[in-house]
Amino acid sequence: MRVLLISHTCQSRTEGQPKAYHLARLPGVELRVLVPDRWRHYGAWRSAQPPAAGDFDCTIGKVAWPWAGPAQFYLHWYPGLGRMMEEFRPDVIDLWEEPWGLVSAHACWLRGQVLPGARVVSETEQNIAKRLPFPFERMRSFTLEHADFAVGRSTEAVEVLRARGYAGRAEVVPNAVDAELFRPLEAAEREAARGELGMPGFVAGYVGRLIDSKGLTDLVDALPLCPNETRLLFVGDGPLRGTLERQAAALGMTPRVRFLPARPLTELPRVMGALDALVLPSRTTRSWKEQFGRVIIEAHACGVPVIGSGSGAIPEVVGQGGLIVPERDPAALAGAVRRLVSDSALGRALGAAGRRQVEEQYTWQRVAERMSLIYAAVTAQPRRKAV
Repeated sequence: MRVLLISHTCQSRTEGQPKAYHLARLPGVELRVLVPDRWRHYGAWRSAQPPAAGDFDCTIGKVAWPWAGPAQFYLHWYPGLGRMMEEFRPDVIDLWEEPWGLVSAHACWLRGQVLPGARVVSETEQNIAKRLPFPFERMRSFTLEHADFAVGRSTEAVEVLRARGYAGRAEVVPNAVDAELFRPLEAAEREAARGELGMPGFVAGYVGRLIDSKGLTDLVDALPLCPNETRLLFVGDGPLRGTLERQAAALGMTPRVRFLPARPLTELPRVMGALDALVLPSRTTRSWKEQFGRVIIEAHACGVPVIGSGSGAIPEVVGQGGLIVPERDPAALAGAVRRLVSDSALGRALGAAGRRQVEEQYTWQRVAERMSLIYAAVTAQPRRKAV
């Protein structure tokens, strides 16, 4: 079974390529991955990283319109995609891109012209059923009309597909984490990692971009309500840092708050493993809510419990590995912290449950296996007729 995976995420060795690595090693899968030669990632241009040691067949394709102002990257497409499809002749085209992107609609149109027998799998993270501006709503409709299978990153994402008219087969397949890189630290390792942080007491941490939608001001507001031994660690960069620093100072909490710059993925497990809890207090807005929260499964892989808000997919991903509190509620956040401070056995139990969840559902191997089952199922059925 030949599979063409189209994914800008697979441009990165750490963000997307682990999924391709495991897919390529499954029996019966002949994989080719198409990634853009250049990509704008959080405001900075980056080039594609070739897989290490030829881990899988990867084509770095010349991408057109990688950034189009207000349309951002949703108008990117590959002028050479038709030729690739004619040459590789995939049985399955897996679009690890949102269905309203031009790249998805273009691939579906080319399928009809070049390989009408190929099956299309469309993947999405969108978990708000909002109508998109022209031309994106039309492109989403076209993609979903022609997709043979849809994958949502969460239950809400699948519900949004249904709300937008998709009537075909669909499943939830989550994001994943490298569970060998992210692992619980041994006692001596953890003691050393905590010594490097220089933060005694109970350390609650946030890892990610410092932006308003993550509810970080609620976290600072919660700190005075927590036991005095509680310390707050922010790991990441973003426009909200100055606001958080001023807020901590106004509350007299500066000695109990520390900021560290963003770390490479390979350095995060040691920071994660030093935490007593990871906190993700995201806030839902009219246009956004937490679509998955990959930092949750990274913490869980390290055996660290998570305190999360009820935004989007957070409760689904946290599962049995943490505590859920209402959004925009510093008192509830502080209450969850107090529970973990006073009951270390509870924290250990939640962390262990999170690690089990990762091993059962959220490793790259598990995700690759689930995708291969979808490929096999979709090729075994007649092509879905467009509506």
